[in-house]
Amino acid sequence: MALYISGAVFSLIAILTQIPGGWAHVAATGAALGKFQVFDFRLGPASEFFARPYSFWAGILGGTFLTTASHGTEQLMVQRLLAARSEGQSRAALFASWVVVAGQFTLFLIIGACLFTLYSDRHWSAPSVPDSIYPQFVWSFLPPGAAGLIMAAILAAAMSNLSAALNSLASTTVVDFLRPLSPHAGSEQLWVLTARYATVFWGATLFVLALLARHWGGVLQAGLSIASVLYGSLLGVFLLGILTRRVGESSAIAGMAAGLAIMIYVRFATPIAFTWYVLIGTATTFAVGLMASLIFDRRRNRTPHSVKLTN
Repeated sequence: MALYISGAVFSLIAILTQIPGGWAHVAATGAALGKFQVFDFRLGPASEFFARPYSFWAGILGGTFLTTASHGTEQLMVQRLLAARSEGQSRAALFASWVVVAGQFTLFLIIGACLFTLYSDRHWSAPSVPDSIYPQFVWSFLPPGAAGLIMAAILAAAMSNLSAALNSLASTTVVDFLRPLSPHAGSEQLWVLTARYATVFWGATLFVLALLARHWGGVLQAGLSIASVLYGSLLGVFLLGILTRRVGESSAIAGMAAGLAIMIYVRFATPIAFTWYVLIGTATTFAVGLMASLIFDRRRNRTPHSVKLTN
């Protein structure tokens, strides 16, 4: 991470040296085009309000649910928090990550504004894949040693996240789905081998999803869109388990299925922005699970107030 951030700072300095007027020119160009607008408080009609992904309201409401799901229920993040020595250290790591991520996003947004100014001043045409602008500049304008280190840092960060995701998917597949079906069958070596095959399977699956996601916009937005479709059901079931006592397994599964179905419809049939996906999916899953418990869990919730013991 330190190499990744250091490389970004070095590349920012390199970009500014290519722009006559430096940061003052970037600030003037970006301000004139609204590049440095932080908050968007616009409301407007519902069709426009929910289709706007980066408004203040989408960030506060939708972002709260998105962050709660990703940092509180996803195994990819939770397994890292469980590696801490205590609950206090896990909490400190969680808060520290918010500071680091905010600084990281700010840094790369500034780099984006600088690259926009550089391309505009020199009348360069943007590449067919906009996400390749930054690595293309690094590879073309930075010294060979520095360019190699920055590209290595980018690949290392990507591989770190990918390996953690594959580990989570493989362990969940084996521990939560396959092993409960036959708890006494096979040795530990067999289950380790099964986990390796599951890793290969999920690697191929993520590769196919990455190919499809190329048509879904930028890398960041595409990744968050895919995750947000599933996060709603995940967070909804988590809240059912935390906030209620009457909802059983069947009701939770019904709520999760309904939430996932609604989110697939929202993703492909509506203009609603991805920042609202988790909120909609969570609300649907929670509401359907709670209503389903009135049918599936009626008998289970009829607990007698007293039990009479007889000889």
